[in-house]
Amino acid sequence: MLGMGKGWIISALAVAFAVTFSAIFLIIHGNPAVSGTVTQPIRGLAAGATETRIPFKVETAQPAAAAVRISTVLNRTESALRYLEDAGLDASQAEQWVAEFVRHSHSPVMLAGHSLTLFKDPDSGALRGFRYNVDYRRAVIELDLGAGLIRVWQMPIQYELRPVLVAFPVHGDFREAAKRHGVPKLIVNALEKAFDSRHPLNRLETGSTVKLIYQEKVARDGSWRLPNGLEAARLSLASGKTLDAFAFSDGHSNAHLYDDQGRALDVQTLRFPVNFEYISSGFSPSRYHPLLHTYRPHLGIDLVAHYGAPVKAVADGRVTTAGWCGELGRCVRIAHSGDVATVYGHLSQIGTQVAPGTHVYAGQVIGKVGSSGLSTGPHLHFAVVDGDRFVNPLTEHLGENHPISPRMRALFNEIKERYEAALNSLPDFGQSPVTETAATRSPATPVAENNSAVENGGGIHVRFHHHSHHRYHRYRTAQLNPAASYEGGL
Repeated sequence: MLGMGKGWIISALAVAFAVTFSAIFLIIHGNPAVSGTVTQPIRGLAAGATETRIPFKVETAQPAAAAVRISTVLNRTESALRYLEDAGLDASQAEQWVAEFVRHSHSPVMLAGHSLTLFKDPDSGALRGFRYNVDYRRAVIELDLGAGLIRVWQMPIQYELRPVLVAFPVHGDFREAAKRHGVPKLIVNALEKAFDSRHPLNRLETGSTVKLIYQEKVARDGSWRLPNGLEAARLSLASGKTLDAFAFSDGHSNAHLYDDQGRALDVQTLRFPVNFEYISSGFSPSRYHPLLHTYRPHLGIDLVAHYGAPVKAVADGRVTTAGWCGELGRCVRIAHSGDVATVYGHLSQIGTQVAPGTHVYAGQVIGKVGSSGLSTGPHLHFAVVDGDRFVNPLTEHLGENHPISPRMRALFNEIKERYEAALNSLPDFGQSPVTETAATRSPATPVAENNSAVENGGGIHVRFHHHSHHRYHRYRTAQLNPAASYEGGL
């Protein structure tokens, strides 16, 4: 038994020595199979024997080098085929890529002013793919997967909300001063509506100061910057008088502008949705139809107007229908508070930003007058639905401009005080420009390290460049139409 035990120990030591020797050999010399292929077959490998060769080639996959990104804003409207050929594709490849592009973008052209990003191979310079912003809402991405395979898809453009603080003196024309200090046209329009009844901005005395806080939506890729709404504004007149405006919502509609006493400043409802010439047909339970030659209910009014005249939403609401509606042709239906809806029919066009689920505000252009559907000529069919029944638009009122309700007064005062603090910390000209501090930030904005305060022609323009995911308080911000500032391009 003792002899058998010694034999077992000797065998174990031999195996351990062999394994240790093999490990040392691999550490010093490496694995021969990594750098080549073993071509000799392995024969007669006895049980317990050690073989350091591996009977197959070991291949390691290296990730492809990151593509080079080349981004530009197109300076001309041109066919997608031409742009892709300029990017390096041959004619047959470009035609294949364009066919997929058109299927997803519904257009064979790329428009001036839109963003195009090319993805190129860092070694060969060959085109791997591209991204094109079709409009301010969506982009089309196309990638070459190799072997003639192409992947194409749409991606929504993501935005972040950023506040902008502006203060500038007025010496002469208000609109020229606002333009010089980079205030978007839509914000200028909102300012004029806010102060028109108290002190028209086209009659500001020299030496007056304008201060404002507004939101902008900035695409994360930097391709679009859209004014989103006026939050607060102040006129400091040369006479020493001060006028304020603050955005606020009662929770049942979009935000509107109010003065410091809570009185409404802007239009909350419109009497009619279009500037019309006359009413050709009124609301009637039985009207003779000029095309069908039969009597039937006419559950709205027909407003005769010039073809292409702008049609506006009469009140804030949410679009529930935007498209073809049978006899009404192209139509839009908007749901308002209080279980009320309005219908706009026979349109020639529907606004590109108007789609089911989108929110619109009173006075926003939603389409243009036309004669689509069952119609004898250009006019707007306008209808009002209260609950489940149509009512006469000439006798129905959607609501009136009203002050802040008592139940919302405390919240309004709290928000107003925060905006007043921000406006107070912007300069009244004649003083030294302020530096950006916690007091100068919009009340809803967290601290950022890389914000900028730019002096421009005697004014100051503070834009916040951080990536804020903050959701703005739903009781603030007078909403504007973000697409309207890109006339003709979208």
